[in-house]
Amino acid sequence: MRWQFHYPKRTSFYPPDYDNPGLGGCEASLVLLTRALAARGHDVEVFNCCYHPGTYDGVTWRMTWELDTIPAPDVAVAVRFDEALWPADSKAAHHLFWMLDDRARGPAAFADTFRDRGGQVVLASHAMRQRVQAAAVDIPTHLIPLPVETERYSRPLTGRGPICLFASMPNRGLDAALALWPRIRAAVPDAELWVTSGWQLWGFTNSESDDRWHQILGGRPLPDGVRLLGTRPRAELIEIQQQAAVTLYPCRFPEMFCLSAAESAAAGTPVITSPIDALTERVHHNQTGILIEGDIDEPGTQYAFATAAIGLLTDPTRRAAMARAGRADAVRLAPDSVAVAWESLITSRT
Repeated sequence: MRWQFHYPKRTSFYPPDYDNPGLGGCEASLVLLTRALAARGHDVEVFNCCYHPGTYDGVTWRMTWELDTIPAPDVAVAVRFDEALWPADSKAAHHLFWMLDDRARGPAAFADTFRDRGGQVVLASHAMRQRVQAAAVDIPTHLIPLPVETERYSRPLTGRGPICLFASMPNRGLDAALALWPRIRAAVPDAELWVTSGWQLWGFTNSESDDRWHQILGGRPLPDGVRLLGTRPRAELIEIQQQAAVTLYPCRFPEMFCLSAAESAAAGTPVITSPIDALTERVHHNQTGILIEGDIDEPGTQYAFATAAIGLLTDPTRRAAMARAGRADAVRLAPDSVAVAWESLITSRT
């Protein structure tokens, strides 16, 4: 079956960026899903602002303008934005819209054009479905999680040092994590907070990313025990995620899936985070992690985060139980399983 994915965002990237320096969640998911579909024997093409067009892991990556000159596919997937839609007179046999953020504008535009042609919207979370329903978008929706390379997470769940990990974009809550960190460090003197991620994931140069870090941190020294690791090659990031005892993520961002939390689960690293949108789907309270209510800028909420982190760092038995539950829950996110779910959208209608 021939699949075409159209992602018109004008940030240039190509599949090797997934491994180094890394990609944002939407772009990483596009790389993994298309790779998994190709591995299952499909003819897969991606049209985007491709840094270096070519064939990677069986997927043909092209420049977005080429879409106008290529024969229609069996399955046309508009990715994330209304600008990704095929024209109304498209000859594709099946049309899908892949929602990857909290905007209902894309699904609404897609519904207007393809509702009566059997169009379907793929959502990664119930939080997305709530956004679509709130916007009164009338079109069939299907819940399929984003893919995670679960097979690459195989380190033992026990024997980890008192390392906390913040692995999301810094503007989503790092300031709160740094504010509460001294309380954790005082209770667990050898604890460390490792901070990964950075704006290179969004196509920024190293110097531009450094400027952003300076804006976030204000040139002030980091608290004792905090290590700023920045963006790391995928293989290194996976090792870091599996060395951490806890993922510490006080959050103020409307997470619509949260790959950071999903990857932590695969790594066997319990997540302490805020019950915002899809984070309540990624973290099962007191089973795979801990959800802390409240405004992360409030001292009481920060105290609760610190208390929860101290509790897990000093209770390896409870932490290991959460780690096992998280890793077991993450198995369903394996790319091949996700690709099978996408296939079923088409095979169930033929």
